Amino acid sequence: MNAGNGISRLMDGKIVLIKPPDHHKTTVPLFCPCCSYPMRTMEDCVTYRKNGVCYHCDNRWSGSRNVDIANGIYPDKGTEEWVEYLSFRQIIGRNIFTLK
Repeated sequence: MNAGNGISRLMDGKIVLIKPPDHHKTTVPLFCPCCSYPMRTMEDCVTYRKNGVCYHCDNRWSGSRNVDIANGIYPDKGTEEWVEYLSFRQIIGRNIFTLK
């Protein structure tokens, strides 16, 4: 691997992988670090790149007392407010139609 430009050759040079220098900033995890729900939408990706959490967590917890998402201080998962939020996430995560 050439560390300067992020080029890597695998399998005798047949596959070339190019990683941007800031790939750690552009990579979005599969699950939100705050609520552990899957990152499924483009809004989740955009919000994660800006604030480090999914779209719903950003909308719900930004500006809340005792929560500083930018510094990794997430809501207390033992509060009634958190349980209410998880109930909301479960409702919006359900499929409207059941396909058979």
